[in-house]
Amino acid sequence: MQTNLDWLDSTDPFLWGVATSGYQSEGGYNGLGQPQNNWSLSEQRRSVMPVGKAADFWNCYLEDFQNCREMGLNSFRLGLEWARIQPTTETHLAAPPAFDGVALDEYGDRLAACYHQGLEPLVTLHHFTHPAWLGVDAWLSPETADHFLTYVRTTVTHINRRLTDHHRLPPIHWFITINEPNMLVTSSYLSGQFPAGAARGLGVMLRAYNHLLTAHVRAYQCIHDLYLAEGWVTPKVSLNTYCSDVYWSEKAIWDLLNLPERHIKPTQVREYIHDKARDLELAIQAANLPFRHNLPYRAGRLAQFVTDWLGYRYFDTKCFETYLQALNESDRPSVFDYVAIDYYDPFVAHSFRIPSFADFEFKNKNFRAWLMSGITSKWWDWRSLPEGLHFFCKYYSEDLGDRPIMIAENGMALRRKPDNSIATHRADQLRRSDFLKLHLHQVKRLRQEGVPLIGYMHWSLTDNYEWGSYTPRFGLFSIDFQQGTKRMVQDYLGDRPSETYAKLIKESRI
Repeated sequence: MQTNLDWLDSTDPFLWGVATSGYQSEGGYNGLGQPQNNWSLSEQRRSVMPVGKAADFWNCYLEDFQNCREMGLNSFRLGLEWARIQPTTETHLAAPPAFDGVALDEYGDRLAACYHQGLEPLVTLHHFTHPAWLGVDAWLSPETADHFLTYVRTTVTHINRRLTDHHRLPPIHWFITINEPNMLVTSSYLSGQFPAGAARGLGVMLRAYNHLLTAHVRAYQCIHDLYLAEGWVTPKVSLNTYCSDVYWSEKAIWDLLNLPERHIKPTQVREYIHDKARDLELAIQAANLPFRHNLPYRAGRLAQFVTDWLGYRYFDTKCFETYLQALNESDRPSVFDYVAIDYYDPFVAHSFRIPSFADFEFKNKNFRAWLMSGITSKWWDWRSLPEGLHFFCKYYSEDLGDRPIMIAENGMALRRKPDNSIATHRADQLRRSDFLKLHLHQVKRLRQEGVPLIGYMHWSLTDNYEWGSYTPRFGLFSIDFQQGTKRMVQDYLGDRPSETYAKLIKESRI
């Protein structure tokens, strides 16, 4: 395994970029005659805002790539949408539909345009969405991992050949197989924020986890096998997680993925995972991070205590039998090439806020849902704690064997309704430029300390569709959705974050 210094001496440049996803930015899903995904019924029932044109990236991609080049970026994270690649306009099918060769060529052409603008693509194969023909609860079925493998093999092969044969460009080098599996399962089967069927609860969530991790291992194997057979340069493949201080929510994933390298036998997994959970708890305590110990924080600490207790009590390798079998069948010593984390507000103690009932997006059906929505933090309540970014990157890299680490997402939300009826400051008064300065200081600090940090992807390039709503604003470029999808350098607070990002990159000398 490479050491920190091996990575710092590498000829590979540090990846400065932005992160996007297909469904959130492309537009063109779930309308009449359009590809349908697992959010289709929720959109039709108006339990969420329709995605519509989103940021219209499908048509504005060249402008977006040019804006990135002008900022001094050298990387761009984008998603491939399974629902566009293997599409149906129906929500139920008896058999999987055919792959759309035109859509695959279109993705290949967009990746070629990305290369031509000097941007290294980081390609996400699954970002919370799947085709509607799989059903809303696709990941509760073991067959979905089989369908996903077929999708990965077909997509990677077709697009790479489009790049190499038609455009005379190299194949994709960087992959993320599955975006934030921890957020996908909890949002679907615990919090209810994502579309799901009637089945909810811890057991259902763990079943989906098992199938998602199985799908990752098989996709990792498939991609490496394809590149070896074609004689392409060895790719870098991983998944990414939503960073959390609750061990069972996130770090457990990396330790489960790392079992082969640690030579942990099946009979040792439970004890090993319990030991790693205690290690993380002690490390966070020793870091002495600057928390605000107010009433919501204390309520959140209680929630964290309960979550940890449940993890210690109910973690069982029987829940991951399919995944452990896939690991055993793998003929490679590792099933991830780098660690990728999404850092927003990872601290469960920040989950609660002083009750506020003025910023609901949708009507709640019952008193319990209304109350919980009032006391739980929203996107624009997430606390900024840049010291935490430093802690998690350094700890994860060291604990996983000096693994190279990628910040696959990092961003901050403002609150502005799509009809512009509300556009507010954050409670902490932070602007996006302030946020960038604080977090890129930690990026520079990590590199100076020799942590093998290989890239930083800011979420996101433009305002976009945030899982049912256009109100949370994460864009370096602002969009007034009342006026279309024009990219604007200055946001409604007078901030110009894209210029700040460009300036910070130039000054960083990384």
